[in-house]
This record gives sequence, structure tokens and C-alpha cells, in this order.
Amino acid sequence: MSAFDFSRWAFLSEPLPTVLAECGAFVEDTSDGGSFMGGIRPETARLSVVVSDEVQGVERDLVVRGLLAAWHYVDVSDWPVPMFVQGGQS
Repeated sequence: MSAFDFSRWAFLSEPLPTVLAECGAFVEDTSDGGSFMGGIRPETARLSVVVSDEVQGVERDLVVRGLLAAWHYVDVSDWPVPMFVQGGQS
């Protein structure tokens, strides 16, 4: 297995546990509902990827991957699930 290179292809093709480990991230579920699908909350040492518990299966996987990709400056304008990314690293 090659080193994770933070490319679009790496975010889409590597196993999700690998993506999370390489990004220093973990996933949390929330029941906020509405149109909220997910977001990133920077914690002290790791990134918390917060995902609505209404988002399930492949869509959930792609939302997590897309949020992490966007956080790492990958263009997600044509990501496999529609994403509206607002904000960014501060």
C-alpha cells in the first residue's frame, strides 16, 4: 500500500478507517436533522467529523470523505454526493 497522498483519488478510494487515521479524525453522529448533513469541528488534537444520524450508508461514507477532502483543500465541487461547503480552516 502506498502512502496516503491527500489527493481526490485517495479520499475516494482508500478504506475509510485509513482516511480517518491519516487525517487524525473521528466521526460523531448528531440528531440535528433538517438540511444539515455534516461538518468538521476542530478538536485539540483531532478533527471531529459531525454527521447527521439521518445520513446513512454510502451517502454517509461519501459525506465524511468529502468533508475531510475539503478540509485538506481538495476540490469537492463535483463530489459524488452534492456538497455545499461553507467556511474553512481558521
